[in-house]
Amino acid sequence: MEEKIRVAVAEDIEYLLNDICRALEKDERIEVVARARSGKEIVHLLEGRSADLVLMDIEMESDSAGIRAAELIAEQSPSVIILFLTVHEEEEFIYQAFSSAPNVDYIVKSASHEEIIQKIIDCFYGRNQIAPEIARKITREFSRMKKKEREMNYFINVSFAITASERQLIRMLLEEKSVSTIARERVVEVSTVKSQINTLLKKFHVRRTKEIITMVHSLGIEQIFYRD
Repeated sequence: MEEKIRVAVAEDIEYLLNDICRALEKDERIEVVARARSGKEIVHLLEGRSADLVLMDIEMESDSAGIRAAELIAEQSPSVIILFLTVHEEEEFIYQAFSSAPNVDYIVKSASHEEIIQKIIDCFYGRNQIAPEIARKITREFSRMKKKEREMNYFINVSFAITASERQLIRMLLEEKSVSTIARERVVEVSTVKSQINTLLKKFHVRRTKEIITMVHSLGIEQIFYRD
């Protein structure tokens, strides 16, 4: 008789957890070795026992609890397969999921018990293949992140090259102050502020200050403009 596939299940909704485990336990090829209702709990349980595969929801005690749990489990046991069971099909979630551990696959919660069991078996025996639509989403997300990385590197380089006065100006724009307010607080003419803004636009190769502010927020680097 073939050795059973040792499966741990993490799902925060109790009736779904019980339903999935009952279905898995009916299959003679699978042994459920742990069940948990949070990412923290499944990490703790697997510290004292081994599993071949973890069937894991992404969104449990937090939106990305499953992803964090997968990262911790992978640190302890890199060979463990993580099979994410989730409603999320957004590109960012999928990219994060596939980046969390060396052995990862993905199936949606709408899948039948039979499909989940077959996916577990395929993953265990190395027969799993990423669905074409998932592969496309991962590729798009990877491209988006690379583009964002290039933008961040460029933006930060320019940000450190600007003058203290220009950094202060961006800080005031981040605070949504008008040109007239900025002029009044800096005790300069409005035309002077407009001239400085025009210089900034040229340095960042954009047409409007809103583009600079949007980029700062999207990259999460506001703190650069609040340094002395």
